[in-house]
Amino acid sequence: MKKLILSALLAAYTTVSVTAQTPTGKHLIKYLEINTTKSDYGLAMLDNGKVVFAMPKNENGRSQSDLFIGDIGAQGEISNKELIKGIKELKKVSKTGITYSRDMKTVYFSAKKDRKKKSKEKEQLFKANIDASGNWINIERLPFNDKKYSSGQPSLSKDGKKLYFVSNRKSSYGGMDIFVVTINDDGTYGEPTNLGDKINTRGDEVTPFITEDNILYYSSNGRSDTMGNLDVYASEVLDNTVSESFHLDSPINSINDDFAYIINKKKDAGYFSSNRLQGQDNNDIYSFILEEPKPEKCVQEIAGIVRDKDTQEILNDAAMTLFDDKGNQIKQIITDKNGAYKFVLDCNKTYTLVASGLYYNKEEHIVNTANYNNAPALEANKYLTKKSGALGDAVAAANAEEKETNTGNKPSETTPKEVTDTTATTPKEETTKTIADDKVLNLSPIYFDFDSSEIRDDATEELDKIVAMMKENTSIKIEIGSYTDSRGSSTYNLHLSNRRAKASIDYLVSHGISRNRVSGKGYGETKMVNQCVNGVKCSEAAHQMNRRTEFVIINQ
Repeated sequence: MKKLILSALLAAYTTVSVTAQTPTGKHLIKYLEINTTKSDYGLAMLDNGKVVFAMPKNENGRSQSDLFIGDIGAQGEISNKELIKGIKELKKVSKTGITYSRDMKTVYFSAKKDRKKKSKEKEQLFKANIDASGNWINIERLPFNDKKYSSGQPSLSKDGKKLYFVSNRKSSYGGMDIFVVTINDDGTYGEPTNLGDKINTRGDEVTPFITEDNILYYSSNGRSDTMGNLDVYASEVLDNTVSESFHLDSPINSINDDFAYIINKKKDAGYFSSNRLQGQDNNDIYSFILEEPKPEKCVQEIAGIVRDKDTQEILNDAAMTLFDDKGNQIKQIITDKNGAYKFVLDCNKTYTLVASGLYYNKEEHIVNTANYNNAPALEANKYLTKKSGALGDAVAAANAEEKETNTGNKPSETTPKEVTDTTATTPKEETTKTIADDKVLNLSPIYFDFDSSEIRDDATEELDKIVAMMKENTSIKIEIGSYTDSRGSSTYNLHLSNRRAKASIDYLVSHGISRNRVSGKGYGETKMVNQCVNGVKCSEAAHQMNRRTEFVIINQ
């Protein structure tokens, strides 16, 4: 079955961040009566309510694969099937893939000569123009084909400048890989480029399908999280790279081969192919409709108590201010006589919660609400520190607490771990957080771009503060912990977090801090500051809060 797919089929969105561009809702799938007893799969959905698909001309004996067009029904049914007309020069070849330019005047397709005897000829890519009568004219073989290798299953980007295709050429990782080639303004082509190991594996990657917003759907049998054989994945194509791949859930993926995933521009319907049991072990076309969640109001509560961090005294006049993800103030309340507050928040949103008092430093808390109904209430108790003149005063206070603890006094309750959004537009004051139990002083974290360990410009501001503080206080040492978001494998993320820790340490050392005063390591995705663990869909802003390096000052 795999050989059949790879030789005659090879035709296929989430982010990680495939980011939030993958379709939401549940896939409702349907087996189509148009399927034959041979291999069938969809290739392209057109703007005029039609779909192009590949299947044999007849079901009796051996038959070449050909291209058909049909009307799309309300539930995805395909009716009024007919051969694509106007391909007079290619009557004795199997056509295995097709993609159109936006103006429908140019078509790229893959084909292979159909011979009864075993042939060494490989699948190749072609281009043709379409005249006013629908005839394919000026058919030409693309110049980057290599007769030694297969090249097929084309998919054209929205602007017509990138052509994605499948090949087992020399630069592939093992089996069939997905490549991209640039189409220049003068009609020439660049050199085909392998999309790299975020997409390709030692197995087979097939059926690429690129959407208008640059989400690449494809199928692979070489990834560790496949449910069986070929599974459907989605990856966002960026300027010079691609995101980590997102594995689509059941019922799209199964223990069988699932491939050739295509979706319409509205992202609410499409087709895929599978050899699952319903099709009697044949490769058959299934339609799907994306059922959106019911539009009932989804909310989640957040509540807590505000106290003085040092005395544990309840603060019954603290101001609690809520901001949206753009820094706009939504609501402000004053804590009640018990120091309590409560907000009702919309689901799947990112907020900034600011606690403040007349004689206290502000505390900012990034809140990422759940993306489902009936989520448990969030608890966020706030512990405010009294304003001090300088960071050195806070260090002295930490030493005083250490001394008090050593004389037998019971240490105060540990402050819950919180994250400051370094990109927030709300007013901020420099704050320090002393944890007497651990004899450390928490500093503001720095943040990293997705899949990067480079120090950002906004991070250098925080690092420079640490450098200045360490030069003024030569007896203290810094311990560093670096983290990633949940996207990608845990092994890869552990290595990435170690690189982030090293980059943070190297920055401090390069600015005059002795290396024996700085230590640290990476912890991968083991300590999320919010609910964005594997399998939970989150906004990019929510994922950002987990891509961080945290610093603690160890009192000497």
